[in-house]
Amino acid sequence: MAFLSLGAAKGADYPLAVTDSAGRSVTIEAPVEKIVAMNSDAADAVSILGDAGKIAGSVDISYKAHYFTEFSADWETVGTWREFNYEKIAELARDDGGDIRDGTLVICYASKAGEMEENLAPFEKIDILGLDLYNAETLEEEMAVLGKALDREAEAQMYNTWVGEKKEAVAEAVTGLSRPKVYVEGGSASDLGALWTYGPGSSVDDMISLAGGENVIDADEQNPKVEWETVLASMPEVMIKVPAAINSLGWSETAEMEAFVREMESRPGASSIPAVEDERAHVIFRDITLGTGSVVGLTYWAKMIHPEADLDPVGVYREYLAMRGLSYPEDAFFVLPGI
Repeated sequence: MAFLSLGAAKGADYPLAVTDSAGRSVTIEAPVEKIVAMNSDAADAVSILGDAGKIAGSVDISYKAHYFTEFSADWETVGTWREFNYEKIAELARDDGGDIRDGTLVICYASKAGEMEENLAPFEKIDILGLDLYNAETLEEEMAVLGKALDREAEAQMYNTWVGEKKEAVAEAVTGLSRPKVYVEGGSASDLGALWTYGPGSSVDDMISLAGGENVIDADEQNPKVEWETVLASMPEVMIKVPAAINSLGWSETAEMEAFVREMESRPGASSIPAVEDERAHVIFRDITLGTGSVVGLTYWAKMIHPEADLDPVGVYREYLAMRGLSYPEDAFFVLPGI
């Protein structure tokens, strides 16, 4: 998987126009020389396309620094995911003479595009692209848009082709198999009266379905909090815990992972749940469940839901990390119990 060294067969003609996920028509006047990533998903996507070296600044994404060791030491921090420093963004866009010229692209979530545009309006010539880049359902389309904006269309196409192949492999592997009932829980807290989970319409709900399972959560919102009694009544056959992000590429040892599994298995009445009876309560590394690595998570989930499926999630993860210029850490843990 060495496609990141490839360039587009023909350079883009400027100015060029793209439509972002906020429905905005964005005109890129000149080749992008500086990128400001307003979330980790944007930084991940830029890295996949081979332009991490153009990132001049980002919000605080130190919890994902392990993906960007080669570049992130030179990045300026322009705020947090909640609060942005617009003056700092404008400062990064200036040249040595203090002028802002074409060639700076700010990538933010679609919901933040209007706010970003309004606050950066006093500083002309800074382009703003609203892309989410975390939802598996829209990721490939958004990667194509980003690829066009960065003149990395060939790389975006190759990434999307790779994702499509991995999705197809999962679909073929689970076709004709039963659809076990699956419960997925997010976060590291364990308040049994308010467990964070995923309902219909969420990216996780989509992933469960693609992986050949049936989500036991039937709620009116995508990220509801439910009581443990609700989960207990649904009798899940597979339980998957997705803890909060950690500041490393996987766990270096299994103690924390084992604690998450034990906590789920020791809840009141849990011993009667098929997932606990059959030792199918799992914990998975959060980074591979969302964003550009979500197809890795999909492959892992399909293997957890269907152990008999002919899938190689570790192999898929190796390929993904290779795209990022990284090696698979042989001594790290990403799923427990192992599959």
